[in-house]
Amino acid sequence: MDKLKVGLIGTGRFGRLHLNVLRQIEKCEIVAVADINEESLLKTKADFNIPKSYNDALELINDQEIDVVSIVSDESTHGYLAIESIKRNKHVFIEKPIATKYSEATKVLQLAKKHNVQVMVGNISRFATPYFSMKKAVDRGVLGDIVTVRTKRDFSKQWFADFGKRVHPVYESGIHDLDLLLWYIDSKCKEVFSVEHNISGYQYPDSFSATLKFENGVIATMESAWLYPNGAPQNLVETLELDGTINADIEIIGNKGTANYQLNHSGYSIWTDDMHLQPELTLWNQDVIGIGGAIRTELAHFISQVVKNEESPIAPLHDSVDALQIADAIVLSAQEGTIVKL
Repeated sequence: MDKLKVGLIGTGRFGRLHLNVLRQIEKCEIVAVADINEESLLKTKADFNIPKSYNDALELINDQEIDVVSIVSDESTHGYLAIESIKRNKHVFIEKPIATKYSEATKVLQLAKKHNVQVMVGNISRFATPYFSMKKAVDRGVLGDIVTVRTKRDFSKQWFADFGKRVHPVYESGIHDLDLLLWYIDSKCKEVFSVEHNISGYQYPDSFSATLKFENGVIATMESAWLYPNGAPQNLVETLELDGTINADIEIIGNKGTANYQLNHSGYSIWTDDMHLQPELTLWNQDVIGIGGAIRTELAHFISQVVKNEESPIAPLHDSVDALQIADAIVLSAQEGTIVKL
């Protein structure tokens, strides 16, 4: 078939990362971008030599030339823009989270089936080699029956000035671990209890901790804090136009074995008089072709599924809907100080 015509909404750091990767994929052609920020929009259009630009995302969605809409805008817009895109029979890639409202997430799922279009959420960890390897170990029975899973995901304090007034961290950072928990445990969550702490003074808390109980008996714990100091070893150092630290750990404990992975310990480091770098080499690293890692695997996989018009077997849409329901329960539990039953 001819190349898929792609329109991208959101020209911030992650939007530009997507554009860099999409133009490496032979099956697609970027024909339009949209953003409410005129300066960013025009600069991106020029930098990537994109034919069309729109200040209004709905104008891009209404563009009949476009086959695929990639949504990399503010988290609160994801559900609405996805719904409007699907109504116009567009295939849709949604950067995580699928939405910030469970009602919107369920609507996305319903409409995707009704309109027979492919919708995939950017749960990038499923496409990172270490996490994928852990999934294979689980599926092969190497660990036996899973008993408990522990996750931790911490971020640089300097980034929270942007996120603390925009979105609760469970939808920004926690959603990664919720997605992994659903993938590995392969069961519905039935109970959630959580607590949170706000020391930065923004609308949303800078740390939270949650305990989850699943229908198959597995217990999982999640922790996240956006409090790492500037002196922490930096592992985001080039591709994303953002310097700082993500430190994510996950451990799966079964009755026959355990598996664990630490994102911020690749075995590669650079030391100078001014800095200590531990470049992250799995998510969006530079390689001999361009931008590689999980982001390229993820987007190439999505485009391939659109061409075949088949739902992704790696990242089915219903898991993202379930993850959002759990995220909502985590927020509610912390607010009310009670166990929330799903």
